[in-house]
Amino acid sequence: VVLLLALAAPSVYAADFSLQYLAAACPVASNNAKVVETAFGPGVQHRDGKGSDVVIHCSVNPDNVNYFLWFQLIAEDNTPNGYATATIWRANTDEPAPGPAEQLAQVTTTDAPGVAFNNEFELTADPDHYVYWIEIRIVRTSRDALVRVYSVTLKDVL
Repeated sequence: VVLLLALAAPSVYAADFSLQYLAAACPVASNNAKVVETAFGPGVQHRDGKGSDVVIHCSVNPDNVNYFLWFQLIAEDNTPNGYATATIWRANTDEPAPGPAEQLAQVTTTDAPGVAFNNEFELTADPDHYVYWIEIRIVRTSRDALVRVYSVTLKDVL
């Protein structure tokens, strides 16, 4: 009977919940970035000859999925002369005086070939009282360094 109930019950807890944001689809704060098509999909990197930081902002809408345990940055960083960082922020929207931005989690690339960089953290989002966003920052200290960002993901990994 227990086996039958387990098989017949809906798999509410069987799937991972995630919100994924393509870096190429989020607004860039300056004109020093370019979108490139790669074997991994579209990525964002420095425009040729530009050296200042590339800053990208992705709005997070946690209305339907609001519990997360994992923050992931999908990027390529195989140079010691640059890195990418993704930071999730929130700001209180309560009246009469909204609160300052608060950093919740951060993940940074590690000068190693590969694409997944992770940070475990716990967040139960409260979209009724806070706004959330992810800031992606691509930094290079040499104009020939190549750091490319594909996406950021918030996940509830079961």
